[in-house]
Amino acid sequence: MQVALRKALRARATNDPLALRRQPRHVLTQRGARLSERGPRHHRHRHNAVTLAAMRAGEHWNKRYAQGFEPFAGAPASWLVAHRELLTGGGRALDVACGTGRNARYLAELGYIVDAIDVSDVAIDALRDAVTERGLEVTPRIVDLEHEPLPPGPYDVIVVMNFLQRDLFDALQDALAPGGLIVYETLGQAHVNELGRSFDPAYLLEDGELLRALNRLEVVDHFEGVTDRSGGPRGVGAIVARRVPDTR
Repeated sequence: MQVALRKALRARATNDPLALRRQPRHVLTQRGARLSERGPRHHRHRHNAVTLAAMRAGEHWNKRYAQGFEPFAGAPASWLVAHRELLTGGGRALDVACGTGRNARYLAELGYIVDAIDVSDVAIDALRDAVTERGLEVTPRIVDLEHEPLPPGPYDVIVVMNFLQRDLFDALQDALAPGGLIVYETLGQAHVNELGRSFDPAYLLEDGELLRALNRLEVVDHFEGVTDRSGGPRGVGAIVARRVPDTR
């Protein structure tokens, strides 16, 4: 299976239509790499800026996903689950940089109609195939947020995990429905300062950055520091914030 996956990716990279047609359909639509809370999606944080600048983010993740991908696999993010009581279901939700779709699946199981967006067409193709089989109210979409806007809201919940693109902060707030929640977590200063990990500081949250960046919202919960995740301790910044309904 892994050999076939690698052949399919090489065929796509060389734009060889005959080679692509020789690959089984399940190889062409279900390539990918398993993601969990063990770490961030590194192209978003430019952990290796020199290497990743030489290729499109989507191509980078398509190659990573060739290592083995299972749609909707993995437990949902701990920060999301910790605020389950706020998630009432019955509205629209957006999972930004969805990866395997683990958080999209969780939101759909709670009753939300979910848009799941990611830069990787490999991930999105696999999720699209799996949606029908599982009967989930999830619409996977290929979106490169460095060049395309967020899907049009309004959303009752927006989830952002292990992703940092600072020019999206205003758009995320605009995309929330009145009373809508954003649930956000990614690496912060404690990852370097307290855990001693090596990471490009430009792609770590500054102390208090989420509070400042999402200042049009009402803060429900906020955390900065070291916390346990499935892959071990991580230094993070995290927030849950609500768009206050307009009472005018």
